[in-house]
This record gives sequence, structure tokens and C-alpha cells, in this order.
Amino acid sequence: MRLQPVSGPLVIILCIFSFLFGRLTQQGAQLPEPVQLGTARRLGSIVEDTSSIQALASDPVEQKSVAVAESPAPVPQSKVIVNPLDPVDLSTWCLESSGLLKVRPPLPAAASGSDVTYIIPFQILSWYPRIVVFPGFIDKARAEHIVKLAGKFMYPSGLAYRPGEQVESSQQTRTSTGTFLSSGMDTEGVLGWVEQRIAAATLLPADNGEAFNVLHYEHMQHYDSHMDSFDPKDFGPQPSQRIATVLLYLSEVLEGGETVFKKEGVDGADRPIQDWRNCDDGSFKYAPRMGDAVLFWGTRPNGEIDPHSLHGGCPVKKGEKWVATKWIRSRGAMGY
Repeated sequence: MRLQPVSGPLVIILCIFSFLFGRLTQQGAQLPEPVQLGTARRLGSIVEDTSSIQALASDPVEQKSVAVAESPAPVPQSKVIVNPLDPVDLSTWCLESSGLLKVRPPLPAAASGSDVTYIIPFQILSWYPRIVVFPGFIDKARAEHIVKLAGKFMYPSGLAYRPGEQVESSQQTRTSTGTFLSSGMDTEGVLGWVEQRIAAATLLPADNGEAFNVLHYEHMQHYDSHMDSFDPKDFGPQPSQRIATVLLYLSEVLEGGETVFKKEGVDGADRPIQDWRNCDDGSFKYAPRMGDAVLFWGTRPNGEIDPHSLHGGCPVKKGEKWVATKWIRSRGAMGY
């Protein structure tokens, strides 16, 4: 077969095409690896200088062109928090280092409001029931102050019985010692400070809270699973219902002492309870950490008692456990 001659212009076009194709394939092999934007921004954002934050806030165009670093820059010594478990230190550090107050200063508050910008970290542990943990809610010094104050007034813990109900002491439903402390009993003002912090975290007025019930659990002492809310069918009409509970953990526990929720979970409301004391049946548990606060709701948003909120205190196996309970009611001193 005789080959047809190829015209000069066609040869030139083919050469150009081959050259461009070769360059593209070489360049593709040299492209950098994609940057993990989410991780890089999370790592880098905590050390950004406040001046750059102000510039970004005032220039939306610049926000789109910020280069993401592959690794976080060294943290200046002045921006390293001294004690992240001190809520005041943490709040001050977060607000000052981020520059938030400069770009979003506090607004004028109403008469019943506050000009304080709060930083209160929290984690949602469950929706059934609603359980939230606030890590490092109070510092060690305040926790130890409450323990010392409560230690002067301790007595065996009691129970709230249904009308006419009697329970044999041999059942040992609740074996701790405890006391009630009001903010007026604390001349140092620590309990009042904690009450205001709880009110800010829950958005429930401090007047709606009962006095602190401070409990001390020693070796193998416990509190069987129970409800904090009072069912009108058993206890009669409740003009003011316990709707939420805040547990403030005042000590480290070497082993045991967890707060257990035996009916936690979407399908937990009708779960039969075979052993009200057993804490090793796979139920959801929170292990105490000194300074943490756990908030759980005993009622649903519509006001009905939430059966998921059944809870108890597991036996302390090593060490001791101090905890302050703040029950919050639907109506307070002002009738709200």
C-alpha cells in the first residue's frame, strides 16, 4: 500500500499537540498533596494573632484568601493558658487570645441581664435523657472549699418516700452522708458564684434552685437508681416540679462512684430494671472527674416526667466521692 504524503501544516499541529500533552502529564505528577483544611484550620486558629483577626473581620475579601498552614505556628508564651481547669483562667484566655471581645464586644444588657460574655465548654452525652457535661465547671480550690464547709454539718442521707411508704433500713437504698448548704451559709461567696454560673449554663434562674445537697460516699457506699422528679400519681400535685438536676463533682474517685442511667437511650423508657443497684449491666455511666458538672433533665420539653432520667450512684470501690446536687424546679421564689 502506498502512503499518502502528509502536509506540512498538519505535521506542525501534531507536534504542538504532543508537546502540550506531555507538559500536562508531567505537571499533574508534580501537584502537591491536598491540604486537610478542617484540621489545619482547627490547629492554626487557636494561635492567630488578634491583629489578623481584626483585619479579617473588616475585610471579607481577605477571608477567602487566607493561606492555610500545614502545621500550627509556635504558641507565644503569653498565650499559653496556665490552668485550663480553672474556669476563670480558661474564659479569660479564650476571650483575649481569640480577640472576640474586640470584634464582638458585649452588648448593653436589659435590667435582668448581664454584661458578661461567658465561655462554658460543654458536651452533649445523651438526648434520652438530655445529659450535658461541663468539663472543669469549677476549679479545685472552690471544690475543696465546698467540701470543707459541708464537712461541718454531715449526717446520714435520707430518702423522699411516697405518702404512707416505709422502707426497711436493711435495704440500704442510700448509704451516703450528706448535708444541705445554701449560699447564705458561705461567707466566702463560693456557693453564690457557683449558683450564678449554673444559672448562666442552664438559663434557669438561680431562684429556681434548691439548696445544695452535698453528699459524701465512702468505700462501697452507693445510691440505688431513682427519679428526682415527683410523679403526681405517687406524690400528689406538684405546684413546683423538679425539672433538672446539676451534679457537681468535688473530688476525684479512684474507682467506681459513677453516675448510672439505666434507661438511657431512645428505647430505654420502657426498659425493665432487674437490679436497681447493679452498675455492671452495660448501662450508660459517667465516671466522676473533679470539677466537672453534669446537667440532666428530669422532664421533657412539654413538662412531662422523662422516665429516661432514672439514675443512681454506683458503689465507690476505691477512694471517696464528694458531690454537690443542685435540684432546679419549675417555679422559683418569684413564681416563675
